[in-house]
Amino acid sequence: MKTTITLVVSTFISFSSLAQSELKNTIGLSGGFTLFGTGDIKGYNFTPKYERQLTKRIAFQSQLSFANAQRYNSVNDLALVTNPYTISYLQSSSKKLNTGLLVGIYKRKSHFWGISASAGIVISSQFRYGGYMINPDKNPPVGLEYIPNPPYFQRYLSLGFGAGIEYRYTISKHFKLGLEAAYQEYHLDTEARINFGVYYSL
Repeated sequence: MKTTITLVVSTFISFSSLAQSELKNTIGLSGGFTLFGTGDIKGYNFTPKYERQLTKRIAFQSQLSFANAQRYNSVNDLALVTNPYTISYLQSSSKKLNTGLLVGIYKRKSHFWGISASAGIVISSQFRYGGYMINPDKNPPVGLEYIPNPPYFQRYLSLGFGAGIEYRYTISKHFKLGLEAAYQEYHLDTEARINFGVYYSL
């Protein structure tokens, strides 16, 4: 009986130690600043993330990102003496589901640096209202040298590819703080983001 109890206790301790030493799964939540296109459309993003450690240096990574940005041009930005249509509004947004790998390139004590590469599905949209274009008539009436752009909305479903560099700082056995700079390219647009995040390993 004593032998059985000893065996059960030893097995429990062994599994407990193993579970505590191998924290292979990480969930994270990050958010920050987003730039669309050439960087003239500025906004924000929100990115939940899941990671599964495959080897000591390589982790599988999956993330779902939501980004939204706007640009507003006022009369002062585009003012032309004979053009009344100088106010415009442009909005870009995206929803991305990416999977890829995070590869550790430096790890020392509480500090970790890694690079990531991923691919996935992107739903992107753009809405524009206002702005102007030159009247296509060769001899337009006075005051109609410029005419307003018609509003438009477009949406695309496409494949996207991304890359980034990540930094993690360990504050306890389970919790980490992170900083990420990433870039993504997809149909007719690009995104760059800088995120701050919190990560929990289990």
